[in-house]
This record gives sequence, C-alpha cells and structure tokens, in this order.
Amino acid sequence: MKISEYFKLNRKQNELDFVDIDFNNDMPLFLDPYFLSIREDRWSQEANATLQSFFQYILTLFKNGKVADAQHNFKFTEPYETCLGLSREGVKGKSLGEADATKLFQHIIDSGGLEDGLISSVNEIKIFVDNISHDKISDLCTNVIRKHLIEYTKNQCELYGIPLQQQVATKEYWNPVTLEWTSSYEEMLVIEDEPILLVPKSIVCRKKGFYYDSAQYARHFVLNFLVSEELRLNTNLVKRRKLQNGKTKVSIVKEDVAKKYNAYSKNYLRRFTRQHPEYFDRFKASAEQKLSSLTNEEILEDHGNDLYLDIINRLIHEFTEINTGTRDADKFHNHIIACMNFLFYPSLTNPVKEQEIHQGRKRIDLAYNNAAQEGYFYNLQSVKDIPSAYIFVECKNYTKDVANPELDQLNGRFSPNRGKVGFMVFRNCKNEEILIQRCADYYKDNKNLILPMKDEDFIHILSQLKDDTLYRDNSPQEQFLGELTQKIILA
Repeated sequence: MKISEYFKLNRKQNELDFVDIDFNNDMPLFLDPYFLSIREDRWSQEANATLQSFFQYILTLFKNGKVADAQHNFKFTEPYETCLGLSREGVKGKSLGEADATKLFQHIIDSGGLEDGLISSVNEIKIFVDNISHDKISDLCTNVIRKHLIEYTKNQCELYGIPLQQQVATKEYWNPVTLEWTSSYEEMLVIEDEPILLVPKSIVCRKKGFYYDSAQYARHFVLNFLVSEELRLNTNLVKRRKLQNGKTKVSIVKEDVAKKYNAYSKNYLRRFTRQHPEYFDRFKASAEQKLSSLTNEEILEDHGNDLYLDIINRLIHEFTEINTGTRDADKFHNHIIACMNFLFYPSLTNPVKEQEIHQGRKRIDLAYNNAAQEGYFYNLQSVKDIPSAYIFVECKNYTKDVANPELDQLNGRFSPNRGKVGFMVFRNCKNEEILIQRCADYYKDNKNLILPMKDEDFIHILSQLKDDTLYRDNSPQEQFLGELTQKIILA
C-alpha cells in the first residue's frame, strides 16, 4: 500500500514532493552521490556536504596510515526504511552487513584509487571500483544522509498532518560536526511497527538509462578514443569496403575494440583514466548536462494520459469546492500545495509548511527550495539577479481582496540569504491593476518580487495543460510567470 493511500491523502505522485512508496514492496529507485552533488538546491547541497564530509574523513584516515580506522568507519547496512532498491518483491532484499561493507572497502583499497587520487570523492567509487554498483552506493549514500531524510520526513508529515511517533531510535547516520557515526531518538514515521523514511522524488534515479555509469563512460568516451587510435594506427580491426563509386569505406566495430582491450572492465577504466584523466573530466561534464530529476511518469513507470488528466480535472474542480473564510483555510492551503507541486516540479522542491524565521518571531505559510536547472526559476538568479534560494508562498483564503497588510507580511519575509521571491495566493481580485502596481512598488524599492496568483490563474494554467497533453511541458507555467513578472517590473 502506498503512503498516500494509507493516510488517505487523496493525492497522487504528481501532487506530492516525496516518492509515494509502497511500504510493503521496494521501488526500483536509488540515490546517486554524483547526481546529488550537481544539484543546486539547499537541501541537496547540505546532504551532499554531509556525504563529502564522510568520505573526506575516510580518505584522511587512509592517507595518514590509519587504514583500520578507515575500514571501521566505512560501514553501512541496507536501509529498509526508504523502501527503495532493486528487490523485486518485499523490502527485505539482500542484506548488506558489516562483513559485506568490509569487503567493499577492501575492493576500494585494491583498486589503488585512494593512493593516487583517482578516487577523491564518493562519486568515483561506482565508476572505478569492482563489485560496487548502483544499489550498494545508494545504500551507502542513504546511511550517511539518514539524518537529512529524517528531517525531510518530519517536514512532509507536518505538511500533510501525518502522525509521528515520539522517541523512536534511529539507525546510525554520519555527523559532519563530530565526524562520527551517531544515532538518536527522533520523531519518526512508523507504519506497522517499522520506521519509514520519505525521500524527495527530485533526487531519486532509475538504473535503466542512468548516465553516470561506468558503462556509459567506457562506451561514449574511452571507446571513442580507442576507436580513433585503432583507425590512426590502421590495425587489423580496421575494415575496408569498396563502394560502387570506387571509393573505399573505412570502418571499425566498436565492440571489437571493447573486446580487445576489455574496455568495459573497471580495471581497464582505472588504467585508462590514469593515462588520460581529461576524458573522465569530459565524461563528468557531459553527465552534468544529461542528468535531471525523473518525471512523475518515470517514477511511476506510467506514461498514460488518464491519470494525468484525472489529476488536472480534480485540481480544477477542487477550487469550486473550497469556500472562502477561516473554516476552509487549511483546505485551501493544502490544495495550493498540491497545485504548486503539480505545476512547478522539479523546479520547486521540498516544501516546508509554516517555516520559522527570525528565531521564530515570524512564520511563512510555505517555503520551497529553488531547484531549477533551467527556465523561469533558474533565470531569477542567473539573469535577473534576484536572490531566490527559497521561494515563499502565502495563502489567503479571504473573501476580500488582499491589500498592503498582507503584501507587507510577505515582503517582510524576504532577505538576500533566504530569497526575495514569493507567491501571494488568494481567491479573487476586484482591481488587478492596483494589485500589480503595489507589487511593482516593492520591486522598485528593494527588488523584492511578489507574484500574485488567484484561483482563475491556476485554473487557466491547468486548463492549458489539459488541452495539450501530448507534450506535457511547463510552457503554460513559464509563459504565465514570465508575463506576470514583466507586468510587475515594467509597471
């Protein structure tokens, strides 16, 4: 049973920020440290910093001759709490205990990559070390950043009113301050007596087609070089065929070259990279451009239109079912969360409800991490030079128009460190020109960008998506926000 079904959230994967796991069966998803390292949202950066802290500590111990201490700290077990992995059925897959972790550490030592700097971070282990693949490096990653996942789970449960159990003993996680494995007693999500960790859907990967992989490195970089060398040296692998026009076609079968050098083996990849490190640098740069968060359909392995259209129709209809006023304020707030998740993933991630700022003196209705790698939210910082690490959302289920007090409230949340962009979400507006002018005044004064959105705006965007399900891109959202921003800036 899925989390959304068990807690009767009435939300599908597209409307949730976390992976809607089936807690009785593993989902074939994993975490990859390289993908985590190239993400620019705050949550991913903090988790990656913990991961790098762990490995740099291991590396320091090794270089100082404390191999036994390094091996003692290189430990991890299969993290059943996430319900992610490659088990076909159930969540009790192949157990990875201390003995297995010790063997894996020995494989790392045997590779020689720690001594010569070939392996300088967690990211290279999967590429150059034998017997370590997606699932095992994912298990290591999850163990190390478990504390971040615990906090994320707490925030998501608060967002949806999911009850937590007090004083639950956690499994170990890496503490980057004390530089040691530690455990604690935390508020935890517990289902059928088993602790559960929710994982942001924006950071998970699938094995099929994942680009940061030793086979991809071998085929598209190492073998390309070897093929060109075979051609240059005119070896016996070069084939010639005379064409009808009299010209000779020269070719070579890439797999023949792979077989000659055993180029897919990690042993060869280590030797090649030591001689030609620039090719691995090119591979990493290429991977950074090719990797992105999975779509909701890729997570679910469902590319049909029925589910997609059903979600859009329900989101549109729910606006008509929510009354204005205090009584339905929470209902409106939760509906906006679903709409924001649906419309702005993967640019906006990790929503936190009523986040405290200024030592708790002020609260924000909702704060998202800005995880955009392109498009409107990416351009806020890179093109318009507007700080936007977090994107804030204030929801007002008023019968009247929002005015200066509500706008002042949101404006007071902004800072260069947290961000200076936020949505003011409300039900209706009698005088939109005045509202735009008020938002323009905040922008002119301090370059604070308040984006007003009403029911009609959400319904308009959702309707456009409904009419063009073939592409399923974010064009309607991008166009709306671009035009709205231009109105405010030019007003």
